[in-house]
Amino acid sequence: MVFSYGGVQSVRIMNIRVPEVFQYGTKDAITLDCDFVTNNVTGLVVKWFYMDRSQPVYQWIPPQKPQALGLLKHKLDLSYKVSQNPYTQHRALRILSPGTELTGNYTCVVSTFLSEDERTRPMTIFVPETRFDMIQDRLNDGYLNIICSVEGVFPRPELVILAGNRPLNAKSTIKIIEGRYTALTSAVVRIDSLPPTVEILCDMNIPLANYFSRKRDIFYRDPPSNDQEPTFINAHTARDNGHSRKSSPILVLISCIALFHCLKIT
Repeated sequence: MVFSYGGVQSVRIMNIRVPEVFQYGTKDAITLDCDFVTNNVTGLVVKWFYMDRSQPVYQWIPPQKPQALGLLKHKLDLSYKVSQNPYTQHRALRILSPGTELTGNYTCVVSTFLSEDERTRPMTIFVPETRFDMIQDRLNDGYLNIICSVEGVFPRPELVILAGNRPLNAKSTIKIIEGRYTALTSAVVRIDSLPPTVEILCDMNIPLANYFSRKRDIFYRDPPSNDQEPTFINAHTARDNGHSRKSSPILVLISCIALFHCLKIT
């Protein structure tokens, strides 16, 4: 949005650079830059806001020293200079030790006595899961209960259970524990409605971070005979590192049942 006086545009933001998505703990500092041009520096003020205009986090009025405010107070390197131009050198924010609480929209506002311009960009600082489990519980009445849980995630995750790539109706619960999300979802399906062998999937997605993780199991409608060794498949994939992990089925069962009881899912 650009405001001008008498048809004269004296301020224009050319580009606003904000890290869109990055993983918590991977950066010691980040820079948010507001590149602008002006043909009139009378009354020049550079301001940054978090989420909306009610939450200012930075102000610079040349030639005075910049000020850190609100959420970013004590988190900025106020000596940082993005250029040697005395009217643009402190336009950028240098944030030290960025944490997940800084996730949100950032707006740069540059104004003079004649005009004003502003731009907004989002930033997401995400945390991948510390634990991701899925179990299959064969019930006595011919139903299969599938329970999927994830812990230590930020921002808010979404969980979907699928059988043979078909999404199942599920009940979900989510909590915030020490600034991280713990989520659990469960689905019940008739066993005789499933193929003899079917892949059970639990997909975990963090939309704001464009992050995806998946858990897999194989379900056999007719369980193996007692003299055969049951087969378990537990695969975990995550977009950010491409690694795979294997979880002990017993540990998975204990973890999910404990979490299921804690969250009081019925």
